[in-house]
Amino acid sequence: MRALSLSPHTPDDVLERIEDKAPAFPRRADAVIIGGGIMGLSTAYYLAGAGLKVVVIEKDRVAGQQSGRNWGFVRTQYRDPAEMPLAVTALKLWRGLEAELGQPVGWRETGCLFAAADEAEYAAFAAWTRQVGDMAPTARLLDAAQTAALLPALSRPSAGALYTPDDGQAEPGQATSAYARAAAARGVQVLEDCGAVAIDVAGGRVTGVQTEHGLITAGIVICAAGAVSHDLLRPLSLVLPQKTVRNTVSLTTPAPPLSAACFCGFGIGLRQRADGSCIIAAESMSDVDVTLGSFRNLGFFLSSFLVNRHSFRLSVGRALVDELHALLVRPRAERLVEPRRPFLPPNEKRVEMIRDLLGQLFQGAGPVGIVKSWAGAIDVLPDALPVIDADTGVSGLIVATGFSGHGFGLGPAVGTTVAGLAQGRPPGFDLTPLRLDRFAKGTFGQPHAPL
Repeated sequence: MRALSLSPHTPDDVLERIEDKAPAFPRRADAVIIGGGIMGLSTAYYLAGAGLKVVVIEKDRVAGQQSGRNWGFVRTQYRDPAEMPLAVTALKLWRGLEAELGQPVGWRETGCLFAAADEAEYAAFAAWTRQVGDMAPTARLLDAAQTAALLPALSRPSAGALYTPDDGQAEPGQATSAYARAAAARGVQVLEDCGAVAIDVAGGRVTGVQTEHGLITAGIVICAAGAVSHDLLRPLSLVLPQKTVRNTVSLTTPAPPLSAACFCGFGIGLRQRADGSCIIAAESMSDVDVTLGSFRNLGFFLSSFLVNRHSFRLSVGRALVDELHALLVRPRAERLVEPRRPFLPPNEKRVEMIRDLLGQLFQGAGPVGIVKSWAGAIDVLPDALPVIDADTGVSGLIVATGFSGHGFGLGPAVGTTVAGLAQGRPPGFDLTPLRLDRFAKGTFGQPHAPL
């Protein structure tokens, strides 16, 4: 079997420009998309296919942030019911995506399995299957014996599992870059090293985007800026209580077959690639760097934090000091674009813990080597649901952000949905739970599952 490259996981050492040379700076477009992740680039691809002149601006490199740093799961399984229409649509698109884009995305239909550590977790999986009903027709509950038969390498007995055989996986950086190149082939200008500093509004509607290199006028602006979206929306008096958490991920050396399906359970998330190497991370466990925004949004997050407090490790230190320093010495426009690719240190203790846990859980997994580890900045909202909204109170402004660590697999469906909204086309399913104003109105709920 030809070995897969081990590089397209943490993007820092493999990023390349989408354009061979910097394109001429555009002064106007039909639509400007802020953010060169999978949400912004898929939207650009579909909008360009409808004949619109589209510009994507990205302060760093395409796929440089969470779209290139996530686990690579593509799942309908165990999602919040509000996300299920998007997840089902996305799964259909992923199956034909390589043919459509004309480039590899690493798609494999390997299934997804969540193992239940105890009867309470198994009951939660059972409740979900009843709640989503026909939206997840292939998801099924496995008892302990069926789980053991499907995962012969799993050495720890489980109470059963939730299993969806037609979910799958893809390579994050590869898929995001594929959308970028396909969009560019349709005439989209992808401007890297070009940060947004303000969304221009006049008379209640958008007129363009101020970038660090000048103004691009447009009647449609799509904010898909991930973890910095709140900084762009706040001057427009739009409430987006966004918090960034740091998640550590590792790539291992090849191992014997452990789990064909994307696996979560007993504290670990695992995706085994076609060459046997594994993407591993702690299940539902992240580091929270305390910043000024932590205090500003405390009221929005406090109840969720108290419920899920064991899933987070608070860190007070460098991030807060850097933020205070930037406030004192840098103008706002500069703070919005620098640092372009902040170094997010992986939690090395967690890397060792998860590697050891992998060896304990799966026969043949120990000792695997760690090729490299990295951290990603996950933009979390209080209810762990994204915002996808064209009725923001500012005509022409569409927001698609806040995917809370489980957005990669939704990318193709978000692209088609947002492109439709930009053209005045209804999505065909209810986006009410994903409205932006749920935070200003206080109508948001609790996360469906631990963050």
